[in-house]
Amino acid sequence: MRCRAIYVVRHISPMERELIRKTVSDWKQQTMQRILFQQMEDGFLTFRHYGIALDDGTVVHFRGKRQDIHANAWIQRTGIADFARAGDVCEACEVRFAFPEELVARRALCQVGSRFGGYHFLWNNCEHFVNWCACGHRISRQVMLREFIQEE
Repeated sequence: MRCRAIYVVRHISPMERELIRKTVSDWKQQTMQRILFQQMEDGFLTFRHYGIALDDGTVVHFRGKRQDIHANAWIQRTGIADFARAGDVCEACEVRFAFPEELVARRALCQVGSRFGGYHFLWNNCEHFVNWCACGHRISRQVMLREFIQEE
């Protein structure tokens, strides 16, 4: 089965902003608090939602209900329209496949229904899942980029 990494740009809802504020207020990592709050204050209220698009028109991705995503997220296989939710689907060219496409697809499919270690929007999110499928490493460039920008 052939596959590719994709994403859709989503806007952070007021409910998600409140979840972020509540979550980071419990942290002792002041740097990460500044990164997230500054991003929200600057008006960058978007994020990329990643998935593995399969050649049958479905997408395997890590998501849950927005009101309590940390508690209820799991790996899902949905149609492309459900994944996109009226957004524009883009090719995730930054995701490098270290494995053949067929193996990436199998890695994604074997996780459907699992919690993939539990969702966290910074430490274990949809981009971590896609990169794990593609290369075996749980990484998120969105998170790394925000950390890098803050340090400069």
